[in-house]
Amino acid sequence: MKKSVKALIIIAVILLFAVTLSSVAMGVLAFRNTQKIQKTIDESLNKEEDEVLREDDVCIADTYWIRSTKPISDAYISGDTSALDDRQKETLKMASDILASITTDEMTPFEKEKAVYEWLTTKLKSDTSILTVIPETDEEADNPYGVLKYRNAVCVGYATTFRLFMHMMGIECMVVHDSSLGHSWDLVKLDGEWYHTDCYFDSDTGSYYGFNVTDQILAQDHSWNRAFFPHATGTKYNYAVMHAVELDDIYAIPQYVKDQIDAGEKCFSCRFKSGIKAEDEPAAKQMVEFVSEAVGSTSDGYLQYYWSLDDQGNYVLSMFHSVNNGEPDIELPDDVYERLRNAVEDAFGDFEYYDEPYYNDYTYGRIYG
Repeated sequence: MKKSVKALIIIAVILLFAVTLSSVAMGVLAFRNTQKIQKTIDESLNKEEDEVLREDDVCIADTYWIRSTKPISDAYISGDTSALDDRQKETLKMASDILASITTDEMTPFEKEKAVYEWLTTKLKSDTSILTVIPETDEEADNPYGVLKYRNAVCVGYATTFRLFMHMMGIECMVVHDSSLGHSWDLVKLDGEWYHTDCYFDSDTGSYYGFNVTDQILAQDHSWNRAFFPHATGTKYNYAVMHAVELDDIYAIPQYVKDQIDAGEKCFSCRFKSGIKAEDEPAAKQMVEFVSEAVGSTSDGYLQYYWSLDDQGNYVLSMFHSVNNGEPDIELPDDVYERLRNAVEDAFGDFEYYDEPYYNDYTYGRIYG
């Protein structure tokens, strides 16, 4: 009996040891598997981080690529085009002709940048009221060749073309991409300070809303890796700050805005004689919100605005009036319009049609990306 009990105890100890050893082995295996999984995650994160933390060769919206155009700008500066291929030479020719038409040697770097901004935000679609040459692929809208040749651009096209112009004129500039890889714009350096410029956001209006703004202003509707890209803190060449007028107080804002809109101004700004004290900030904010609502309900456009500080630390209210122009009309003689409609009805039968021509967003280059 005692021998049987002893045998059972020995067997139990052996089983317990085996289970323990197995558990240890499983724990080691699980630990190793966890290490492998963590290593894979780390490698994936590092790979993504490596992709994000560079300026060029970054894909935006899974479709459009930020590519360097340095060979083109270098060739413009040196006058030697021997290293360029035919496409690059054509891009250089188009860009050179545009710069020659909108800038002069006497202009300051800021004046040259402003001329390029105005051209990109107001002239790209000047020929689209009738027919446009359609690019062979959508990708042509994300590079200077496609932008300058077909006058059709997505955000990457605006950003890379703006940068090309800046580099050709010897102005330091970078293309910035947002944290979600869904949008891109530019950083430009003037007098040692960086500024954000988003031509895509101002396309069709040229309102200066996204022109030469600081990190603080742009962060209201943009997100990007601030540890990688230079900090934009300059206010000297912000267009609105440069042209701010002085008002007595916040109660003068409504009439000032009304006068500017009636005069057809798109960008206007103001500062205040006695400044704005901390206790006045809520009232100032509410005043501009009331004015914005009034503009939206009584005019054909809407009012964008932001508060900022100038070099002296004074509040500046920058406002931008964007007009809802709608899509461009095609004017045709009645007999031609009727003939066109009849031809379609002959093929498809009776159908409902719009009184005004319809254009989708793609036609006018408003693809986000």
